[in-house]
Formats: sequence, structure tokens, C-alpha cells
Amino acid sequence: MKKVDCQYIKSPLNYTGNKLRIFPQISKFFPKQIDCMIDLFCGGATVGINTNAKKIIFVDNNQFVINLLVYLSRINVDLFLRNCERLIKKYNLSCSYKYGYKIYRNQCKNKNDNNGLKDYNKKGFYILRKDYNSLKNKNTDEALTMLYLLMVYGFNNDLRFNSDGQFNLPVGKTDLNKNNVLKIKQYSEKIKKITAQFICADFRSENLIKLIKKADFIYMDPPYLLGDAVYNVGWNNDSEHSLLDLIDYLIKNKKSFALSNVISKKNKINEPLCYWSKKRSRYISIHHIKYNYRSASYNKIERDCEEKEILICNKNYIK
Repeated sequence: MKKVDCQYIKSPLNYTGNKLRIFPQISKFFPKQIDCMIDLFCGGATVGINTNAKKIIFVDNNQFVINLLVYLSRINVDLFLRNCERLIKKYNLSCSYKYGYKIYRNQCKNKNDNNGLKDYNKKGFYILRKDYNSLKNKNTDEALTMLYLLMVYGFNNDLRFNSDGQFNLPVGKTDLNKNNVLKIKQYSEKIKKITAQFICADFRSENLIKLIKKADFIYMDPPYLLGDAVYNVGWNNDSEHSLLDLIDYLIKNKKSFALSNVISKKNKINEPLCYWSKKRSRYISIHHIKYNYRSASYNKIERDCEEKEILICNKNYIK
């Protein structure tokens, strides 16, 4: 696997399974000219923001993700960082992008390197989490800044909520470091240069179909039927069949599309996708992608199992 070109923008949201590392592989099958693209199941928006299109519509059914993407797209970066620093100071958290890593690491009682800054940030993080979860309005700039910090200081830099909408991840081992600040700056700079729209919607909604009719390219990175990540929970055979029905609609209406998915994993097969792809072989092309997610935290048990990731796209309509 070639090293990812530095020209690509990293999402400020650490979304498990994001396509940055394989973007060069999949983007070569995208249309050369795109007026309006829909990044369906956009997650951290990695694919959309790195695609050359006149307009990009980012769609995800996670309201927290969409709200953060919208917020980070309109911030003044310097003001945002000052607000982050104010909250970091308030909750007595580490701030390695400004003061370095060692000054905080040396203050950790637990000297296990694998714990990073967890020991230092533990107390302040849980107070921050409690304060955020107690907010009645989580759509204010202050609330969204708090949520961003919960993500970068939380376990695996992830975004997870319980059924009551409470942020429930434990403290992680990293903080607001130079890498996170760089991602914020790059995302903010790039998103302001393009025409972007953010929508929270289920892929089966009627309003989304109206947008699809106006778009000329749809990229889809749905939860994987064979996936073990937390965000795959709730995705089942019915969901897979509904998505395949949508792709049939795209084929019928000669819409350019690309679908990322895993066709098989270890001894399991994505039977709906496998059956559908054989029946639609005259309309689609399948490209095998060289990559797996062995380093993902959810995949520790089966780290060496073989995943066959693929990209499915039109055979005739991509120009």
C-alpha cells in the first residue's frame, strides 16, 4: 500500500473505516467531471471533501456527526482554538499541541506508555462529559465545542452515544495535539472553498430521493453487513436489500455511482450483495481494493482474518 498523498484532507472526525488510505484506489473510478455529488453515509466526510466536484451533499443519519461537520465548516479556526483552550483550562486537561506531550506525561502516575495521557485527563474528562450530557441544548457553539473535545480526549477519538443520547465513551489516551489542530485547519480551509450541503437523513427517505434525482454522482459507504464496528449495529439484511433497491434505481435512471463494501470476511459472505451483483453483472463492474482494517479497535479478535473489500460502480455511465 502506497503512503497516502499529503494533498488529501484528513477528516477532523476520527471515523472508523474512513476511506482516506484507499481513496487513491477508489477515486480513479469516479467520474472525471462532477457537478453535484452525494456522499451518502458520509461519516467524517473524507471521500466527499477529497473529491473534485462543484457541489457536494454530505448525508448521514447521525445527527451528532452532521451537527459537528456543519459547525466545523463555519468556524473561525483561531477563535475556535481559543474556545477549546478555555475549556481545556476549565477542566484541567492536557493541551499537547501548545505545551508539548512530555510535560503532561511526566505527571501521570501510571507510567504504562500504552495509557498515554489517560491518567492525567481522567478526572477532567468525566466532569466535561457530565456537564455536556446535562445540557438541554446541545446545538449551541459551546456545546459543539465541548462535544469536539470529548471526541479528541475520548477513547479511540470516537463519537458514541447511548439510547438516551448521552455521550458514553470513557477517557482516551490522546488530547488536542498538533495533528488534530492540523486536521481542523485543513478541513476548515477546504470546506470554505467548495459548495457544500449537510443533511441528516436516512438513505430511504423521500427527500433524499429528490436530491438524488438532481445529482450526477452518488458515492455510498454504508455500514457493512459483515462489519463488527459499533456503527454497524442495526444494519441487517433488510437494510442491505433496501440499499440494493436504491442502486437499482440509480442503474435504471443512468446515475453514476460507486459503492464501497466488503463482499466476504473469513468464512462469511455478504449473500444479498453477492447474489445481487451476479444478477446485475451486465450493468456493474467490481474492483477489488487492497486494504483491511486490522488496526481498528473493534477488529482485535480477528485481526488476521481476510476481508475482501470491493468497489462497485457503473459499467457504462461513468464518463
